[in-house]
Parts: sequence; structure tokens; C-alpha cells
Amino acid sequence: MRSMVALRVLTIALFAPYLLVQALAAPNDFRVISGKLLEPARLNPDTAVAVVKSDEGPVYYADLRTVSRIPTVERGAAVTLVGFEGARSDQIAAQVIYPPEAVSEPTDVPLARSQRIHGRIESLAGALLVVRVADGKAVTLVLRGVSAKIRGLLQLGDVVTVFGRPAETDFVVTGIIQGQDLTR
Repeated sequence: MRSMVALRVLTIALFAPYLLVQALAAPNDFRVISGKLLEPARLNPDTAVAVVKSDEGPVYYADLRTVSRIPTVERGAAVTLVGFEGARSDQIAAQVIYPPEAVSEPTDVPLARSQRIHGRIESLAGALLVVRVADGKAVTLVLRGVSAKIRGLLQLGDVVTVFGRPAETDFVVTGIIQGQDLTR
């Protein structure tokens, strides 16, 4: 009997994360998906649909008709899609596509992949932003290249998703999305 209970608990623990994912997103929810381009063989400005395998594993079908600048990339390239979930959980109506970083360093030096940090603004002083992430850690970011007008829209307590990549001494921010906090 004890082994049967242990087996049930183990089975629930293994499958619970997959069951919860479906409840977290719904049609028209904002999504950011990073992964590798599967189809077409070459993504270019005339492409209307793309297939991307996310870094987490699932395959997504992206409608690119509303993307204003579609980069030219080859199959297998790393891309990040920003958009809204479609009628099915494996569909995304992309608004923006971020291509892989241009190689400006020697090929034996690994490039940092674009990352995102999601959390609540804890501190904002000039170009320094501190975001408290879900696990409770405070992450300090330098908003180089982000205009004062955009920084002026940010307020303490705002929920944000910050896009960028780690540099040698800090995190280079390439974009900020200010989310709606439904718990306030």
C-alpha cells in the first residue's frame, strides 16, 4: 500500500508542471518564445509563417503577417518571437522577431544569447533599474540606450519584462515591456 501511494505521488509530481502550463496561457496572452527556426529553410521579409522549436521543447507555428521587419536567417538559427498566443497553445501571432546576434567576435568566443528577466521594479535611479524576480532575487540592470522618456514611464512596483544580454560587467538592456499587474 505504501509503495502504491509513493508511486501516485511521484506520478503527480512528474506530470503536474505539464498540466499547469495549459492553465497559464490563453488566446491573446502575451508570449515571448526563444528557440530555433525549423521552417522555412530561409526566413526573409516575404515569409508569412514560420515554425520554431522553443528552447523548452514545444514546437510553435508563428503567423508573421504583422511583423514589420523580418530578418533574413537560415534554418537552425536562434530566434526570439514576441507576440500573442493564437487560438491554440502552439500558435503565436508574432509582432516582433529578434534574430541571432551578429557575429563581431572571433568564432571561438561564445556569444551571449538574448535573455529576458521578468519581475517587479524595486528601484529606479537614472539609468539603474533593480527588478525583483519570482525567486526573490534582486537583479540590477543598466538601461544604456533606453531613452529618458521611456525610463520616465516606469514606476516603482510596475511588472516588467526586460530583454537583453549579459555583458562583461552588467546586463545590456535591448527592450522593456511594461506589463499589467492584475493583483493591484
